Amino acid sequence: MKKTWVALAVAGAFVAGAAQAQSSVTLYGILDVNYMWQERPTNVGTTAAPRFQLESVSAINGGHQFGNRWGLRGSEDLGGGLRAIFQLESGFNIDTGTMGQDNATNAQGTAAVSTASGRLFGRQAYVGLSSGWGSVVAGRLATFSSGTGAFDMFSAVDPFGTGFGLASLGQTFISANALRLDNTVAYVSPKFAGFTGGIGYSTNINGSEVTPSGGNATAFASGLNWSYGPFYAVVTYDVVNAPDAAAGQASRPDQKHLQIGGTWAIGPFKLHAAWADQSNVSALAGPGGPGSFLVLPAGLYYDNNAYMLGATWNIGAFSVFGSWQSSNAKGKQYCVLATGTGCANSQNFEPDYDVYGIGGTYNFSPRSALYASYASRDANGTLIGNQFNSKQLAIGMSHKF
Repeated sequence: MKKTWVALAVAGAFVAGAAQAQSSVTLYGILDVNYMWQERPTNVGTTAAPRFQLESVSAINGGHQFGNRWGLRGSEDLGGGLRAIFQLESGFNIDTGTMGQDNATNAQGTAAVSTASGRLFGRQAYVGLSSGWGSVVAGRLATFSSGTGAFDMFSAVDPFGTGFGLASLGQTFISANALRLDNTVAYVSPKFAGFTGGIGYSTNINGSEVTPSGGNATAFASGLNWSYGPFYAVVTYDVVNAPDAAAGQASRPDQKHLQIGGTWAIGPFKLHAAWADQSNVSALAGPGGPGSFLVLPAGLYYDNNAYMLGATWNIGAFSVFGSWQSSNAKGKQYCVLATGTGCANSQNFEPDYDVYGIGGTYNFSPRSALYASYASRDANGTLIGNQFNSKQLAIGMSHKF
């Protein structure tokens, strides 16, 4: 009888072990909290007659180095080298306990309207298949250019890892501002000769699709990176196709973002550089939350080039990094449309500005770190109403689990 129980226990342990080997689910997350001082433009007028001036504020803030998040990721071995994979990732505000994808801030740091309220897994939500030929996934995805997410290719180019608020590359590189797309299917290749590529398509970048199909804002995303020894290089290209013109509205041109960047490690130092060409930058109806294509006053468009140079110095548990960014608009003259049949007025919108940032981290362990950063944005272009000068100082801690 004892031998029978022993045999059953051994068999049960073997079955459980085999099941565990075939399928796995991991709970993970990042907690990030800081003290922050900011000087930023504030509307001291009214909605009808805005008047901006610089005001300062001190606050306990969350998500500076990393966006606060928790998530589940997992896979199941289907045999023959094929695996089912999934990831669900929810963002939240650690300072208030609220969900993190309910409100947006555009690249200039001003408030943006979002229809993303109610997203439980607003950072990522996808399922797919993976094997030696690559991965095919579908759901809500961060793009290859976004600087975040499971398939990101661009955060390594930024000394700040596309984090640290005002110092982030997303201040001037629009797609690198955590761009996410709903209703997306994507393919990511395996690494071959140092290269990894990916393409994706969204049938509507924000919210459920509508009828007819022409009423949806669709998007194409792509990326290709290469790594060899101390070198890393990447190019990404995103296109958003605006929905068909509604009654009384003007049609909008396709918005296109080309980003190119790379790094070169030299001992404890790493050099960073990037360039972007961003055309027909404009507002879209129903922007998709944080990291959406840039939100602008209705009717305004512009073309833009962005540049970044930076460096990182690793000294044991310490890392020190800094960068300079520049946003250089083409200064086009656009018509602000009132009804689609004529111009209410015509304005020159040329958002030129420079961003300077410096920061550092001290790693207590691979999971816990202290950080500090300072950044300044200096505007020198032709802007509308809002002077985009801003400063930001933060001291905080992050913990991964």
